[in-house]
Amino acid sequence: MEYVSNNPASWEPVTKGRLNEIYLGRGVSSIFNPYTGKNTLDRWLGINEDDANHVLFLGPSGFQKSTTMKAFLQELWLNTRWGRNQEPPLIIVFERKYDRAKAQLVKRTFYQLLRERGEGWLRARMDQVTELKLYIQMLELPAYEGQLGLMGDFALGWENILGWLKYDKQHTLFSLFGIKPQAFPIRRFVFNPTRNPHHIALDSGPETEVIATFLKYERLDFEDVAKVVNINPNTIYAQIIKSAWDEEKARDPDELVFEAKRIYDEMLEFLEVENKKPPTSLWGVYNVAKSLKKVRWLKTSGKDLFEQLDNTKINVIDFSQNSDLTESAKNIIFKKVVEWVLNEYVQEKETAVFIAGDEIQNYLRSRWGKAMAAKLFREGRSNQVNFLAATQYLHSLPSELIYGASHIAILGTLASADDYTLLKKVVPDFDVSFERIVASSPSEVEELKRKYRGRGYFIYNKFFTERIHFRPSQTL
Repeated sequence: MEYVSNNPASWEPVTKGRLNEIYLGRGVSSIFNPYTGKNTLDRWLGINEDDANHVLFLGPSGFQKSTTMKAFLQELWLNTRWGRNQEPPLIIVFERKYDRAKAQLVKRTFYQLLRERGEGWLRARMDQVTELKLYIQMLELPAYEGQLGLMGDFALGWENILGWLKYDKQHTLFSLFGIKPQAFPIRRFVFNPTRNPHHIALDSGPETEVIATFLKYERLDFEDVAKVVNINPNTIYAQIIKSAWDEEKARDPDELVFEAKRIYDEMLEFLEVENKKPPTSLWGVYNVAKSLKKVRWLKTSGKDLFEQLDNTKINVIDFSQNSDLTESAKNIIFKKVVEWVLNEYVQEKETAVFIAGDEIQNYLRSRWGKAMAAKLFREGRSNQVNFLAATQYLHSLPSELIYGASHIAILGTLASADDYTLLKKVVPDFDVSFERIVASSPSEVEELKRKYRGRGYFIYNKFFTERIHFRPSQTL
């Protein structure tokens, strides 16, 4: 497996990417390439550390939004080097789901290529043929049914065998773009794993490290705690908890009860009240502490998520069915990760940071989620923190995400007429350049999906729109 060196003097592109530029794919008209002195259909995007590099990925389901965002992240990992030490970027991906059909497609493709091309042909083009053969054999064993074959959208540890299928009479998808499959180093964080972490790692690929993780209580503010255990902030016991948790930093269930007693006694003494009734407020505090102890993704000690996130691997925070988490818990973890990056990580490291949120609309259902996403777009540039977000619709997103996006990738077509109207306001040439896909019959729907999968438009800095066939992912 190839890696890009941390030393820019020895940097060499592994894909068509250039240092601090990423390879987008192929346009429809030739432009002059100053590096070769020739015209080309290939397109690149500069990643400037002085500018915001936020990207929105739009389009209906099935047109490869997640795949295209994954390809962007691969380019960013390989070709972005900022800061005095020119280190790889910190990449954090929030993954929402796994796909049972994906592993079966990989299996069918593997057997198809063996029949049509032979194992020697495949081994000459992939490094993981032995590992993939073993994985497929395990898929076929009844003992692993329901435990294996649940690949996520970001199975970055597997080379993409699907790219070797015929695309047209002359090309595979990889040969069309002139790139090769490649596995990437990945660290996958799972909260309360619902299956064996070893099986999760197998589905993610040989380059995967799976960590069953948690957050420490001390990472949460009172506002977070109130969401975790559903505290009514208008009660007396809530105010006692807030004082103990935020002001006295008693951020442990047992310490919280002890400190709450002290605060309660101090309050009675100050008010010169002799309490002859059972202290129901303290009973409320006790029940909150008891509930906190039952939250399995919170602990008092040990190495938590933030002590293991770094830029030596691509970090995937697994919010799929692999993690036993409520939607509320996912929103809190998302919020804490954004706060950690903006308030702590950027103070310690001078690397580029890219946070990627697939199906971003799921994080925007709460006031918190909207505030955090807007905060990323608003404050990201000054902190060199960049946000990549995939969604089907624009009209439900906070205005900061739309007007703050540097670039917009449209996969297939727009899912909403409202989005077309909005983009006409934001992008000067959009109504001239964009053409909606319209099916004339039910049978044509699937045909159009196949034709435009991975194709669409790229809007550069919200100033220029062009048709583009996006580069394929090098991983599954």
